[in-house]
Amino acid sequence: MIAWPEIVARLKPGDRLRPLVGASQLTVDSIDDEQICIRQRLWRACLTPADIETANRILADAPAGVSGVRFSELLRAHYTSGSDVTTECTRIPNLAAVVFLNLGAVSRAAAPRESGPGA
Repeated sequence: MIAWPEIVARLKPGDRLRPLVGASQLTVDSIDDEQICIRQRLWRACLTPADIETANRILADAPAGVSGVRFSELLRAHYTSGSDVTTECTRIPNLAAVVFLNLGAVSRAAAPRESGPGA
């Protein structure tokens, strides 16, 4: 789990963040007690302490060693079917997973896929 004060202490404007997949450049644009804003070449989006609290709740129920990609999928499922249903397009699941990945709360490696019939 990652508390908001830890995020504020460890990330600074200008810090580069690794994406979940690919090589796009993500940069911490601003960070304070109310939000962290991250930009990419074509967009800018922000996370709040409440978004991080939700991510921590989902992480607590996730399998040990969950990958960043799988974590973002779990968050997206929460926002599309849980009590916090969000109907508009949102970057919150991916951004939260990126922050958690870069701070070491989730793994970089993809979870192994099952093979064989029906997998």
